[in-house]
Amino acid sequence: MALAGIMMGTLTGFFSALFSLVVLGHSVWTSLLVYSGVGIATALVLTIAVLLRNLVDTPHLADETTAEA
Repeated sequence: MALAGIMMGTLTGFFSALFSLVVLGHSVWTSLLVYSGVGIATALVLTIAVLLRNLVDTPHLADETTAEA
């Protein structure tokens, strides 16, 4: 679950930092801060979204009918 968030966070952070460096004209240090900030935020949001999706999809034990032997 976390691997997808980390991979997307890395890619999103990289392209955001590249955009801020080339297009917006920020300094290298600001672009590194953008990279880490956007990367961490994206990784956390995606990891939480996948975790919540898995929690919603799992059936609850109280909802299942009991099996008779």
